[in-house]
Amino acid sequence: MTVFLTVFGIVQGVGYRPFVAGLAKQAGVSGLVRNGGGIVEIYASGGEDSVREFIRLLRAGAPEGASVLKIDAKTVKDRVFDGFRIAESGEQPSAGRETPLIPPDLPMCGKCSRELADPGNRRYRYPFISCASCGPRFSILDSLPYDRENTSMRDFPMCPSCTEEYRKGSRRHAQTISCNDCGPQLLYKGSDGSSCGKEEALRKGAALLNRGAVLALKGVGGYQFVCSPFHQDTVARLRLLKGRGKKPFAVMYPTVESVRESCFVGAEEEKLLRSAARPIVLLRKKAEPFCEGVSGESRFIGAFLPYTGLHQILTQECGPLIATSGNLTSEPILIRDEDIFALDSPYLDGVLYNKREIRTPLDDSVSRVFHGAPQVMRRSRGYVPLPILLAGPSNRAVFAAGGDLKSCFCLLTGDRAYLSQYFGDLESYRAVRNYRASLERMERIFGIFPRAVACDLHPGYFSTVLARKEADKLPARLIRVQHHYAHAASVMAEHHLDGCIGVVFDGTGFGTDGTVWGGEFLLCRGAGFERRGHLSRITLCGGDSAARNAALTADGYRFAAGERSGSARFPLVAAALAGQVNTFGCSSMGRLFDAAAAIFGIRQENSYEGECPIALENAAAEAAGKKKKPYPFSFELSRAADGCILADQTGFARQLLDAARRGADREAAALGFHRAVAAMVEQVCRIIRSESEENRVALSGGVFANRLLLQDCFDRLTEDGFQVYVNREVPSNDGGICLGQAWVGANRKE
Repeated sequence: MTVFLTVFGIVQGVGYRPFVAGLAKQAGVSGLVRNGGGIVEIYASGGEDSVREFIRLLRAGAPEGASVLKIDAKTVKDRVFDGFRIAESGEQPSAGRETPLIPPDLPMCGKCSRELADPGNRRYRYPFISCASCGPRFSILDSLPYDRENTSMRDFPMCPSCTEEYRKGSRRHAQTISCNDCGPQLLYKGSDGSSCGKEEALRKGAALLNRGAVLALKGVGGYQFVCSPFHQDTVARLRLLKGRGKKPFAVMYPTVESVRESCFVGAEEEKLLRSAARPIVLLRKKAEPFCEGVSGESRFIGAFLPYTGLHQILTQECGPLIATSGNLTSEPILIRDEDIFALDSPYLDGVLYNKREIRTPLDDSVSRVFHGAPQVMRRSRGYVPLPILLAGPSNRAVFAAGGDLKSCFCLLTGDRAYLSQYFGDLESYRAVRNYRASLERMERIFGIFPRAVACDLHPGYFSTVLARKEADKLPARLIRVQHHYAHAASVMAEHHLDGCIGVVFDGTGFGTDGTVWGGEFLLCRGAGFERRGHLSRITLCGGDSAARNAALTADGYRFAAGERSGSARFPLVAAALAGQVNTFGCSSMGRLFDAAAAIFGIRQENSYEGECPIALENAAAEAAGKKKKPYPFSFELSRAADGCILADQTGFARQLLDAARRGADREAAALGFHRAVAAMVEQVCRIIRSESEENRVALSGGVFANRLLLQDCFDRLTEDGFQVYVNREVPSNDGGICLGQAWVGANRKE
């Protein structure tokens, strides 16, 4: 008998065809296996028992890195085959065929790691070693099927030895196969004009890093700036190079054991560190292991493990290395050699690069463990382009534009939502350029043709303008989704919910009433919502500068509370607020965190996003660690004319100001602030539950990056009988709202 099988899932770029050929030999069937457009197609012929055994083996397992969603099998007219072979790839999927799954970039596997360290192996110390189970995938892909000629590896013809291995050796049908004789080679270019290649470049790079140099290193998804975390002046030069003041740097360690020397690593953290995504994992540090300025005042170190041969060699020879995105502040990661060479800076000592082109820019992803499971904070290399699987299929393909900060878009089709990589902020021309190019590539590769476009309510967002143009071009319907509802909907999409109480706290979001929202309690029902509660409105001034200047924000709260003094600029602030000059109404929890940090004298300015709230959280965590009694703050609740529950910011601000005047311990005050917010969340959710019988709560928004607040809210609500959900696969910040927008766009009946 002869059967034709179609295998759906992550089955290209992971050695699936050689795996199938091995099973065919084991079962004693003839036939062929080939790549289709994101799928694998198999003909298997033989005796009925042999064919059934082959199908059983196929369903029972898969090679490392593969993920089989389903296998369709049908009996066809008998065919005669001469043995079993791996055939040439088929065509792209026809319209209507299931959207393909493409593997993300995969870290160096154990086998390649051993070969890299084996002096007797011909790939000894070859920085770009890979096989069918590991290596770059999405970052080098031009089109499907995933074959060498459809990637940037086509620029590197295989040598005779690699060709032999590719045909029938240890790297059979490994599309990125290469070696020191035929593949990409490591090259070095110094700021002094010197250059060298191969092993000399590797030795020179390691020696320079050990001496305190700052180097640009071409990684899988873009350039990284690398240097030793043990040299104070080197770290200072790196900050000058990037234009980055205080924000902590991530550190790449050679092994998990070396991570344990400076960080607390639980079983789930270790699993996440070693996972195929190889993300940066936020780990609580034991003590400051590096020089001042690496992780700053943070309680955490962003730690990650090597994911390429080059990273492995450098960390083994140099120890832990700072490895941060190769970009300047507010600009996206650089991927082109000419751009990094054009970076004329006295703080950059040299460049380690290769001539393999990067097709898709991919920053390193960031994750953490919360309540025993991973939580993605930045979704990029290692996760993209894996889809988020939804509860059921949609009849409408949707493009969702996301927001302007931490921008990311989503293409939704059927029961899958494909998120792009993280682009940064769309105020940068290069970020917009990368965004547009990636949208075109993903639509083409996945064969997704949107029939609806979803975007934020904010009329001035770059993403909104872009969405409007896309809708006009298709043509397609434009669906505007309120910012905070998109946050709540992202949790609903992930956890397959049809309703919840959405508790969404962030810094800013355009409300349906034209004011700035950010302290929201939304009763979500399918693709619609009601605003059931929020922080009371405070009038602030300064526009966008209020997000950076916490002292300015605090003066707005002082004015609302009836104070007549504050910072040196208070008279000007008071005059602006009294005259309603450059003012805006605000119910933002993010701004309340900023104001509290300034009022308590903890931090006056956000030199990077979230600096003041992070400092406030650190102070609260110190108090909790020392078992200090939290200062007793509380919110007063009332009802607005429309029935909305109001948590009074003005009265709460008076309590904060009174505590500061009394000289309250800053750490105890910070802890009391967090406890009061969490208690208010529980109280408001309890009222909404009593009125709606909704017992599910979704916690989302950038403020919930605050682990202390998230934990307190989660614990209180769980103990009160609520079912509590948080973002896991997408960030809770604006990097995740495109998923919520797409989900609303697919489900809204209009």
